[in-house]
Amino acid sequence: MGMMRDSIRNRDIRQYGKGCIGYDILSLKLMRYLNSTYLVFPSAIILLFVGALISSLSDLYLIAIAIGIVQILIIAYREVRAGNNSLDYIAFLAMVLAVFTHEYLAGAVIAFMYTGGEALEAYASRRAEASLSSLLARIPKTALVKREGGAFEEVLLPSVPAGATVIVRGGELVPLDGLLASPQAVLSLANLTGEPLPETVAEGAVIKSGSVNKGAAFDLIVSGTLATSTYAKIVDLVKNARNNEAPFVRLAQKANLPFTFLTLLISGGTYLLTGDPIRVLAVLVIATPCPLIIAAPVAFIGGLARAAGRNIIVKTPAVLETVAKVKTVFFDKTGTLTLGEPQLTGITLIDAGVSEAQAISLAAALEFHSIHPLARAIIATARDRNETPAPATEAKETIGVGISGTVNGYVISIRQAPEEQHREGGISLLLSRGEHPLATFHFADVLKENAKKLLEELARSGIRVAVLTGDRKENAEKIFDGLALTIYADCTPEEKYRLVDEARTRGEMVAMVGDGLNDAPALAKADVGIVFSGTENSASIEAADVAILGHDVASIHELFALSRRSVRIANESVYAGIGLSTVGMLAAAFGFIVPVEGAVLQEGIDVTVIVNALRAALKPRA
Repeated sequence: MGMMRDSIRNRDIRQYGKGCIGYDILSLKLMRYLNSTYLVFPSAIILLFVGALISSLSDLYLIAIAIGIVQILIIAYREVRAGNNSLDYIAFLAMVLAVFTHEYLAGAVIAFMYTGGEALEAYASRRAEASLSSLLARIPKTALVKREGGAFEEVLLPSVPAGATVIVRGGELVPLDGLLASPQAVLSLANLTGEPLPETVAEGAVIKSGSVNKGAAFDLIVSGTLATSTYAKIVDLVKNARNNEAPFVRLAQKANLPFTFLTLLISGGTYLLTGDPIRVLAVLVIATPCPLIIAAPVAFIGGLARAAGRNIIVKTPAVLETVAKVKTVFFDKTGTLTLGEPQLTGITLIDAGVSEAQAISLAAALEFHSIHPLARAIIATARDRNETPAPATEAKETIGVGISGTVNGYVISIRQAPEEQHREGGISLLLSRGEHPLATFHFADVLKENAKKLLEELARSGIRVAVLTGDRKENAEKIFDGLALTIYADCTPEEKYRLVDEARTRGEMVAMVGDGLNDAPALAKADVGIVFSGTENSASIEAADVAILGHDVASIHELFALSRRSVRIANESVYAGIGLSTVGMLAAAFGFIVPVEGAVLQEGIDVTVIVNALRAALKPRA
């Protein structure tokens, strides 16, 4: 199912242009064709079964067998090209022998069970893809270019030339690298550096694509093309990581080799002792690894459905298997474990005649008129404390300086506090009446609710936890004080990529959890990339294997619990099926079961293991 896993990535590649990160149209068409055949083949076999029952034409069963063989050959070709061994020797051998011995019904049953198992996995992958496609559409695909004479035109990003002037509106992600042509701009660099506090830059400053405009609209003179932009370079890292993925051996593959050997031993011994190809076919029919082909996918599809119900979108069943094996988890800090935007963490009163409630009310009266991100924190605090600010008049904000206005007849202002009043790891604002200081407001990024509990639970379960952040180490240490984890600070996207790669080189199964553009290369390089999808970062969503719809870190714990439960149920189903099939093979070898009876018996085994596998979709008992 690796092809399904790549289709989201290929869509994102197409959207950002061939010149940016390359795009192979022919391979994508082939991929889509093969994906569609997973549904076509079992549907065709069902029609052939119905036709055979109505018309009594046994040749229709022969066509069904041919369809099963064709699909096995298609998948075998793909697996060999990928350097893997096909899993389906027994199913192939059984269908060929069914044709040779004219046991067409038994062969058709095998063909249907085989193609049906492949269709189940393809269906689950497409459902996950559909859930994620809307997330990728939110990133800007065009830029508003200023033309001569003051006219504006929407231009596709790959077509915006160097030297063009584009307008970046409030709240938008900066699409291209360039120089600021407006007097000032307020930017969030959290996507690139992990630093949650906004930064004010002046005219002429270099602005990188991937930053987010947190203030008023500004003009940007483009300094390069989409292909040379910071955003494109990060997406290129994502592409390179995906092109160098390590092979992953799935549960069914591990079980298949000894089961195939056992089947060949019993069937070969049967032929040597009896010389009867019909008895050999009976053994092979029962041995056809439907528990491997169907039981494990059903369990993982059930796990995917259960996860989707909890707002956790897992792209493919194989990802769920991988999550259960993870031993090292790297977390981005800003926006992943922390709220990702400044919160009011404290108020220092300077004037004894002003209470904390009064200071908040005065500040909120002014900040109601502000576009600065820190204003939202003050207004939220006033709302939480049920403070009703008096109206402010003549409010005037100077970007990068502060805001002032008249409240209750007094001139009130809020400006950046002197350096000595700042707290470590944050930013502080000074509230004044005229020239008289009243209070200092302190802001910092804080841990999300349940984040500390999640980190402690992961550590207790034996998983190594590390934090990768572009923030300063002293700031990160203050936030994670007392927790058993490793902190890597001042990390660029390339550094995060390198640290994940080193862990994998040491043989560790690695998960990366992030939400920003700067996390995308590490998300792609990890064995499992997990992204919180509430942001506008299509590169990080595209790079990840799991998308969590929202920001609740408790979903990480649920993902690990769901994956382990799905793997446990899949193991139970696979090995119970193998055990029952082995008993049936021995009975067939001694002549107690003929091929058609063997097919019916195999169906009974399939139903048993599938019913057990379906438990993965149910809520676990408390």
